[in-house]
Order: sequence, then C-alpha cells, then structure tokens
Amino acid sequence: MKLTITFLLVLINTFSFAKPPVFSRPVPVFNKTQAVTSTVDRRVELLSIVFRLAGNPEYNMNFAKQYVKDINAYFGKYKDQPIISFAKKLSEEKGMGFSRVMFLAANLEFKGDQFSLIKVSKSSLAGKWEMEDALKFVKLLNDFYKTSSFEVFYKNHQSIYNVATTRFNQASASFDPNWYPAYYGDHSVDYKTVVGLANVGANYGPSVFPAGQKKIVYAIMGSWTFDETSQPLFSANDYLPTLIHEFNHSFVNHILEEDGNGKLLEASGGILLDSQRIEMKREAYEDWQSLINESLVRACVVRYLIDHKNEDKVVQAEILEQQKKGFLWTKELVMLLGEYESSRDRYPTFKSFYPRIITFFDQTAGNIKEIKAAYHAKQ
Repeated sequence: MKLTITFLLVLINTFSFAKPPVFSRPVPVFNKTQAVTSTVDRRVELLSIVFRLAGNPEYNMNFAKQYVKDINAYFGKYKDQPIISFAKKLSEEKGMGFSRVMFLAANLEFKGDQFSLIKVSKSSLAGKWEMEDALKFVKLLNDFYKTSSFEVFYKNHQSIYNVATTRFNQASASFDPNWYPAYYGDHSVDYKTVVGLANVGANYGPSVFPAGQKKIVYAIMGSWTFDETSQPLFSANDYLPTLIHEFNHSFVNHILEEDGNGKLLEASGGILLDSQRIEMKREAYEDWQSLINESLVRACVVRYLIDHKNEDKVVQAEILEQQKKGFLWTKELVMLLGEYESSRDRYPTFKSFYPRIITFFDQTAGNIKEIKAAYHAKQ
C-alpha cells in the first residue's frame, strides 16, 4: 500500500499516531506529582523494525531520519528472511499491524538470549493474534534476532536511547500515574513507559497480565520531533497529552470485551460508525469498537485535565479538538463522566458505571442526525 504525504500527515494527527503541537489551542497545565521513568525496549524496537521491513505504512514513517537510515543500512539485507515474509502475510491476510504488533511485544519476555511468550493469568492477545500465528512468529523472531545480530545494532545505539529516555523523562515529569487507579477503581497495576524510536510517530497503549503479578499497563510512545543533530526532542506540550491518553486505554478497552458489553454496544456503535465513517477513517479507526473506546479515552483525558485544575479554556479547547475529529458527543460524554465522579459511593469503579455508558451511546446513536446537524450549524 502506497501512502501519500498527505495521508501520513492525517495519520500523524490521530490518537494512535503522534500529536504535533497545535498552537491555536491553549497549553494544558499538569501538576507535578510523580516522575515517569521511561525505557527503550528491545522488544518494541525489534518488532517495529520487522514490520517496517514488511512494509506496514504505520511502521514506515521517517521522522527519525538518521535512525531510520541506520535501520535501512543495517537490516536492508535481511528483507528476505522468513519472518519478514510471514509478517507480510499476516498483514495482507489478517490485517496485522498497528497496536496488535505492540500487544505481542508486551507479551514477550527476553531471557537466555531469546524471546518467548510470558505466562499470563488472562490473555490480552485474544482477538488480536491467533495463538498458532503468535507461536510461529516468535520462533521466526528468534531466528531473525540471531541471524541479523540484532543485539549489535541495539547496543550500538545506546547513546541515542539514553538521550531519548532522559529527555522524555524531563518532559513527562509532571505526569500523575496515581490518577488512574483512583479514577477507575483499578488499583492492581504497574506502569511501563517505553520510548519507541522505531515506531517513529506511532503511540500505543497495550496491557498484559503476567501470572502471579499485577497487570502491566504500557504507554509505548513514538518520537516525531528531533533537534538539528538528529537527536530525539521531547516537550511536555507535545508528548504529555498523548502519554495521558495511551495509559487510559489499558483501563478502558478491556471493559468493552467483558460481561457482554460488546454485544450490547454493537448496534449503537455501528450506527455511530456509519454516521462518522469518513471522520473515523481519517483517524485510522474503521471498526465500531475503536470508536467506542476512543470516545471514552478522549473524554477521560478531558476529565484528567479538569481534575488537575486546568483552566476552562483549556478544557473547552480539548473538547472542541475531539469534536473536530468526529467525536461530536465528547462534551456530553464528559458531562456523564462527571456524574460518575460525583457518585463514587454508588459506582466505585468505572466498570460498575458502564451500563450508564451503554445507555449514553444508545441515546446518542438514536439522535446522531440531530447532533450532526446542530454541530455543523455552528461551524
């Protein structure tokens, strides 16, 4: 699939991709609470490189010009390796790409100079990877890791990785991880922030359930800004809102898959997707599940801004930005979540509030024509 520059720019402005600064919007304020320590992870770099070589557009952005040049120079001769062919097949026949690749990365461990799937108490790969495919991919990944001497490339780039994590840690120093368990009522979690240089402009929020351990929630952050020496450059205004967004996914997405919620939301989700299909396609969301989860995550980002005492103009600017992207019901959803916050004695967890959310989307789907007409009349 050939991507035009215009299409790439559209992708970069979605949640799954980098959010460049929008200077017309007020800058959010984030209270300093607890620093986030980021890492560069060989699992993320390796899988991103594999799917870059396989030709996936979302793994072929070129903001990190020198790093991409190094990847091409080092790994170009390995494009005919079996794992690259298999990755292409998975992409072409099963739509493998985007966050599904990073979910596999999060479910891997690296011990004894090889990768294997971790033991889990609950699978986060279900619906994303068929186990037969995952096992075959990991076997081929180990072969590729050794054949390409990936560790040599990885160690040779420690200096840029160190710059990336140091600068990202500075940019995210005001991030508040304590907000999430308090807000969602899900306290058994550990956080991992990964700077994915080979992801370039893409950002993902996978999670994993290691057996006998806390749930691990990831924010796998891309890198889309660089200084004049081709070193990654991070600013809080550019990256912190996306970091907040990505961690929300691990607390939101799984609820749609539980307790029959998906079946209950399928009709309204489908109606809203049909109504907003052009806008959602621009954001690279082409299924109703993504529309539902993205609606909630974006509304929860607004609640984070409110809870961290941002000025009303910042909150309203964020709501307007999401409406422009096609989530016309953001303001009303934010208000609904305000009811959740004020009724925690009745709704101790986000999951317990989900029936109200289902009703909200049913009502929104029933009124979507009027909602669209009212929105466009204001433009």
